[in-house]
Amino acid sequence: MNSFGRAFKLKGYTLTESELSSFGDDDENGSAEKRPVPVAGMLVLSASKTKNKDATGTVDLNKDGDVVVQQASLFTGGRITKNLGAFVQATYDGVEHHTALDITDIRYAMRQRLSDKDLTWGVTLNNDPSAQDVWNSTPTWGYPYTSSSVAPTPAAATQIEGGLAQQVGGLGVYGLWDNWLYGELSLYWQGKTGLFRPLTAGTTVSSLTKGVTPYWRLAVQQDWDKHYLAVGLLGMITKLYPEDMDSGPADKFRDIGIDAQYQFTSDKHIISAQADWIDEKQTWEASFPAEATANPDTSLKSFHLKGSYYYDHLVGGTLGFFATTGSADSGLYAPDPVEGSLAGKPDSRGMILELNMMPKQWTRLGLQYTAYSKFNGSKDNYDGSGRPASDNNTWYLYSWLMF
Repeated sequence: MNSFGRAFKLKGYTLTESELSSFGDDDENGSAEKRPVPVAGMLVLSASKTKNKDATGTVDLNKDGDVVVQQASLFTGGRITKNLGAFVQATYDGVEHHTALDITDIRYAMRQRLSDKDLTWGVTLNNDPSAQDVWNSTPTWGYPYTSSSVAPTPAAATQIEGGLAQQVGGLGVYGLWDNWLYGELSLYWQGKTGLFRPLTAGTTVSSLTKGVTPYWRLAVQQDWDKHYLAVGLLGMITKLYPEDMDSGPADKFRDIGIDAQYQFTSDKHIISAQADWIDEKQTWEASFPAEATANPDTSLKSFHLKGSYYYDHLVGGTLGFFATTGSADSGLYAPDPVEGSLAGKPDSRGMILELNMMPKQWTRLGLQYTAYSKFNGSKDNYDGSGRPASDNNTWYLYSWLMF
C-alpha cells in the first residue's frame, strides 16, 4: 500500500474524487460529491503443481495440476457520509465451492489539530484482527498476497496469523499523530451469535472465543524524498474453547510481534521490503491433560521476510523467506500422511520466488515457486510415511483480474 492508500484508509475511505490529488477536506459546507456506489470485482484463476502429489497413495491432493477458479470477489466501499466509510468484500471460494463475507472494515474518522499538530483518529468495526492495518507487514495483508489453495501447507501458525479471520467481530479506536506516530486498541468478541454475527455471514464459526480478545498496535513512520520507512509492534491475547465446547476453561494464546516496512518509489522503479516476527505463548488450560496436547504450555514463533522490485509498474519479482519454530508436542503434531509430523514438531522453513507482469492496469500475471527445506518438523520423512519436505515444493501459476 502506498502513501495515498494509507491516508485513504486512515481517513475512513471518505476521500472523494476531487480530493485524490490534494488529500484535502470537503468544502466549507462539508458537502460530498454525488456519485454511484463504488463496486469492484476480482477474479483469480490458478493452477498448482506439487512436486510429489502423495508418496503414500493414502491422501488425494485434489485439483493438483488443474486450472481452478480459486477466488471470485465483489467489493464495495468508500464514503457513506462525510466522516463514515467502509470496505466490504464478499468472496466465492472456487475450491471449496463456498461464498462468505470476507474482509470487512467500517470506519468513522475525524481530523483535528492537537498541540499544533495534525491528528487523524477514528473508530473501526471489522472482522479480522490486523485487517484494519495500513501496512503490508502485518498478517492479513502480508506476503504472499495470493498462494495455492490446494497444495499442502505447514500444520502450525500463530493465532494472529488469520486464526480469527471472519470468526470474530470487533470495535477499535485508532489515531495517527503528526503523520508519524500510530496507535490502536481493538476489542473482539466471538461472532457466532449476537451483535457481530453479520460480520461472519456465510462462515462456519469454529473458533469460539471466551470473553474479550484485545488486539493492540503501535507504529512509527517516516517519509523522506522517495523513501518510506515504518516500524511497529502488535499483539493479541486470545482465549479459545476447544472444538465442540462453548463453556468451561479455555486455552490461552498470547501473541506479540514486531514488523517493519521500507519502500522506495520513483517514476520507473519501485522497491519494497517487509519483515515480521511473532512470538506466541500457548497455555492449554482446557486441552491439557486431554489427548489434544502432551504439555500444559508450549510456544510458537514465526518469521517472514520479503523483498520486491518492479520496473515501470509492468514487470517485477519477489523473493521471500519464512520460518516457523516451536515446542515439540506429540499431541498437537502427530504422525499422519502428508499433513502430520513424525518428530512432533511444528518447525517449517522455506523460500518463495515469484515473477509478475501487469500487461494492463487491471491484470496481474504471476508465477510463484515455493521450496521447503523443512516441513512439519524435519527435512526427510517428516510425516512418518516416507515423505520428504521437498515433496511439497509447489509451482503456482495465476491470473489476477480486477474490474
